[in-house]
Amino acid sequence: MTRRPLPHRREVLRGLGAASLVLCPGALSLLAACRKGDDTGDTSAGASLRFAVITDAHVKADPDSINNQTLLTTIAILNACDPPLDLVLLTGDLMDELPSDDPAYYDTHADTALHRFEAALAGLTAPALLALGNHDYFLAGGGLENALTDDLPAREALFQARLGLPGAWYRADVGGIAFYALNTMQPHPDAGWLPDSCGSFGPEQVAWLEQQLSDGVPAVLFFHHPLALDNAVTHGISRVIPFEVPRAEGGYEKYEGTEYEGWTDPIYAVLERFAGQILAAFAGHGHWFIQDTLAGFPVLETDSVGNSYQRTEVGEGDDAQPMRYHLVSIDLTAGTLTVANEALFTYNADSV
Repeated sequence: MTRRPLPHRREVLRGLGAASLVLCPGALSLLAACRKGDDTGDTSAGASLRFAVITDAHVKADPDSINNQTLLTTIAILNACDPPLDLVLLTGDLMDELPSDDPAYYDTHADTALHRFEAALAGLTAPALLALGNHDYFLAGGGLENALTDDLPAREALFQARLGLPGAWYRADVGGIAFYALNTMQPHPDAGWLPDSCGSFGPEQVAWLEQQLSDGVPAVLFFHHPLALDNAVTHGISRVIPFEVPRAEGGYEKYEGTEYEGWTDPIYAVLERFAGQILAAFAGHGHWFIQDTLAGFPVLETDSVGNSYQRTEVGEGDDAQPMRYHLVSIDLTAGTLTVANEALFTYNADSV
């Protein structure tokens, strides 16, 4: 299991359940996997914060899309967790593409991926925190014809209006933990490129994050493009093409001769400076379960709900259920972060 000690103990908010999230070994479905049984040997004590991380739903306008159906199934599984989850984090590519940046368009058209995503999210019983990915900025084109909108702020304003996002990036404090929804679609003027396959945090967001982290509150970060660490770069589909937030220190061959060669996003200096208070960072984009560390804290990439390459499931035959997310518990008394379902999938595997 992945564990990370809190930098120091803090007062715990009242009302959080005392039992940590327990994953029942050998469960035939994730409905069972989310349930806490009396015979599991759970010996945890103190208040805990329980959350799930899902990514890359790639919801489509077609209501019969397998992506949409898998998201609905996943939401039903998460809703059945006992004790209930306190939070669900979504790390981008919520939708596959959208036809317009104009909010008025969605008042007169009710059959878009945005409407499908809104309907699915409304069925989630736990509060959701959303981060945006590259597909959330795509204009409808189909297949390989997707293109980024030429007005990123307009697309972000659309999501603020329709989905209630506080901003393109933001902080939410829950149970004494600061959750940072970061945005890897922010171009950096010194790099001279607009993030598409690779991501960037941009100078304004990096300065904001540095200022926020300076208060010392333990933090969980979640965003779309993974960090350029050895496992993220060399496993899954990302081993073939530039796919991460660039970091020159890795010296990765696939960046040679590209606009990403020699470029390190300023986010890395901030993360290393405040590594002692970062409990974990979660990302998506690669459609793979990937695990690594940066300056001592775990960096976890989650498989795609909608377009899984690993096709991770629990159970067999008619009992099989998609298991394409992280189930996480932070024990606020003992000061540990645990990935409860880690034993049910394989990190860093090119085939499973």
